[in-house]
Amino acid sequence: MKKITAIGARLAIIAAFAAAGAAPLTAQAAQDHHNRASHASCQNCGTVVSTRTYERAAERASGLGAGGGAVVGGLLGNQVGSGNGRTLATIAGAVGGAYAGNHVERNMHKTTYTDVRVRMANGGTRVFTEQGNPRFGNGDRVRVQRGQLIRD
Repeated sequence: MKKITAIGARLAIIAAFAAAGAAPLTAQAAQDHHNRASHASCQNCGTVVSTRTYERAAERASGLGAGGGAVVGGLLGNQVGSGNGRTLATIAGAVGGAYAGNHVERNMHKTTYTDVRVRMANGGTRVFTEQGNPRFGNGDRVRVQRGQLIRD
């Protein structure tokens, strides 16, 4: 009698685990089907196809780099030659230093951008440029809302 009760208890436990394990799978399958149906009807939805990250130097500099570069370049140019040659070297050093200083300053203030290519639900492709590092990866489902990408 004890053997039958022990076997029955084991079968009841196995059945309970099987039923508990099956319920979440069924719920997940229904939820996944719902997401596909709503995604197919959304014209502002799409899937990320690729991302490309790059850096762009600042368009304008404050002038501090150019001013500092001009001073340093002028001082170095003044160390070369004598007479008119020294004057010419000072001017060339100041101009070259200003140019180099301006570029150094612009590169110090560069900004990171990411181009996100999205295949839209209607079959077209759109590219969205976002400031900063990538927020989405290939295969992510996204939605366009007010011109911005959000995770779907």
